[in-house]
Amino acid sequence: MRGPVLSDDAARVAALHRLGVLDQPPAPDLDAIARLAAYIAGAPYAAINLVDTDRQWQAAVCGGERGEVPRAQSMCDVTVSVDELVHVPDARVDSRFAANPFVTGVIDVVRLYCGVPVHDNAGFAVGTLCVTDPSARRLDDGQLAALRDLATQVEQLFELRRQHAQLVDVLAEVDHYARHDPLTGLANRRTLLDHLELALGRGRRSGVMPTLFFCDLDGFKSVNDRYGHDVGDQTIVAVAQRLAAVVREGDTVARWGGDEFVVLCEDLQPHAQPIVVDRLRTAVESPDDEVRVGLSVGIVQAAYEQTVGDVLSDADRLMYADKHSRRQLA
Repeated sequence: MRGPVLSDDAARVAALHRLGVLDQPPAPDLDAIARLAAYIAGAPYAAINLVDTDRQWQAAVCGGERGEVPRAQSMCDVTVSVDELVHVPDARVDSRFAANPFVTGVIDVVRLYCGVPVHDNAGFAVGTLCVTDPSARRLDDGQLAALRDLATQVEQLFELRRQHAQLVDVLAEVDHYARHDPLTGLANRRTLLDHLELALGRGRRSGVMPTLFFCDLDGFKSVNDRYGHDVGDQTIVAVAQRLAAVVREGDTVARWGGDEFVVLCEDLQPHAQPIVVDRLRTAVESPDDEVRVGLSVGIVQAAYEQTVGDVLSDADRLMYADKHSRRQLA
């Protein structure tokens, strides 16, 4: 028999999911609590059960294998629903459990059942710490108090897991923004420098040095002057997306700053350099764009002895030479 329908079970289930403890591998700390609960109760079986929307999943078990059952068959659903300790010396004579397959012998022959609700930090009962025994008997007050204490320990362990997962997410976000340009999402200058340093090392070992394309938008200042900085930012984002779309998967596209971008390619033969430049320019200089910009490009295939600073300085110089040449042609 399923417990009474909770007034806000959706919120309770959402609280369970926020903990991030469902469908996780076995955890030694939770297994230890289940063993201690069985020892305190003198019972052959103890479990930490989590009651999801339509199932009960076991975070830890002593005296059996972890698994899940439909929520309709869960004895612990009653404990979660009433949100208080449920101590039943003989489940056969309790109307809430008498027809349950864990009691009738279809799944098991539970007689003693004791479940203590386990809450999240907002007070939602997300599951239970429970013990069962095929023999009908009563637990004493000391045993019940100890089981309550263990359930509190489970709550604290769950909260620590939630906080740890939250911290990991925050650190991942911090690391992402430390290595990516906030406007475009491209690699930032720091990341490019790291990638270029590594690429130079790999090139010295393989004999094929990396190629760097230093790109600067032509006419971008007039875009800002004429249309404003919002349109300017939109243009930068569009250019970034187009550049990223036409390079190889292993290439690095970075925003160097302002309207400057850098494309780093490894294992690129010299004869392929004009092909890459043509792709980059074609992507940026679309005649269908209402706001049009051009692309000046400085190309350097690093020499064996060059440093990161040398490569970038040469590419920057060649980019300005290309920009001057394009202005002369225009």
